[in-house]
Amino acid sequence: MSVLLLKLVPYLAAAAVFLGIGWYAGGLQPKAALARLQASDAQTRAVEESQALKAVQAQLTQAQTIAANNSQTVEKLNAENAQVVADRDGTLARVRRLEQLLELASHPAAHGSDLPQTGSGQPITPASGTAGNAGLEQLLANASDECNRNADRLDSLSAEIAPQL
Repeated sequence: MSVLLLKLVPYLAAAAVFLGIGWYAGGLQPKAALARLQASDAQTRAVEESQALKAVQAQLTQAQTIAANNSQTVEKLNAENAQVVADRDGTLARVRRLEQLLELASHPAAHGSDLPQTGSGQPITPASGTAGNAGLEQLLANASDECNRNADRLDSLSAEIAPQL
């Protein structure tokens, strides 16, 4: 039996070599497919990352544009608010001056020569105190209401813009 084994050893060795070659050669094909799949996956990831980067950059540009627009709007509103306050203060000063003039005109005896004179030298006739004051009170109430409405508008616009900053 050992002689028989000795005669079969070269055949068994050749079969083992062919099996090894077949095993190796058969394993190369899946390795190559795996390498192609990995390369394709890496390329797909690169494309997706590039698209995501472009989308994020577009969103960032849009956010910067909105922030700049909001900043300009806030500056404009602040300037308008300052103008409204200045107008209100000027109106209040004129109303106070008118009240003083009406007060002087309603009490000519108490103030004597403090009344302004007309061009002809005749004194200005005093207006009735209640009618003039009622009109002034209405003007003051209207000015105050307008200031409150403007302040409310500014607050609502600021509240709308603040979350976007």
